Amino acid sequence: MKTKEKAAPAETVEVLENFVPLYMKGVEVIAELQKKTLQIAAQQNAEWAGASKKALVRFIPASQVNPVFDLAAQAFDTILEGHKEAIDMVLEQNQTIVGFAKEGVESVSKLTNGLTALFQKSVEYSVAMQKKALELAAEQNKTVYDAASKQFGLSGSPVETFQRSLDALMETQKKVLDIASKPLKATAA
Repeated sequence: MKTKEKAAPAETVEVLENFVPLYMKGVEVIAELQKKTLQIAAQQNAEWAGASKKALVRFIPASQVNPVFDLAAQAFDTILEGHKEAIDMVLEQNQTIVGFAKEGVESVSKLTNGLTALFQKSVEYSVAMQKKALELAAEQNKTVYDAASKQFGLSGSPVETFQRSLDALMETQKKVLDIASKPLKATAA
């Protein structure tokens, strides 16, 4: 029965020096392609929104059309920014992992600390993105209720109470995210 021999340190160094940079370059190229694709999507979205506004304004007052399209554009931009941040996070994580490989992971504690830091950043990113989504949802709700109030002549306490309730719900969800992420942050620390 044959046993696998460990690669000699010189061979390992050669692999790291020759192939790791190629790997990272490939990851970076893919990330840039994804970001360019997102930029093109944003441009096309803006063009479609502009054309749609022009078409609908002939039938519906601009004061009712513009807020809806502006809100949709803002939502789309927020989603695209979230994707770009996720791409950056993947790049950063790859660079960290490559750093471990280059250093030869001198100790288990160093590896553990590095992985903990990666986990911590992932948790922070996830919480931040969820909060952004909640803020966007709150803005969308407010815009929709403002537009509905104007269009249908709704005003007074029932509408205001409903809006305050939605705002309170969004704030509660943000606090729940903070509370839920505390044990994860403490574990990572």
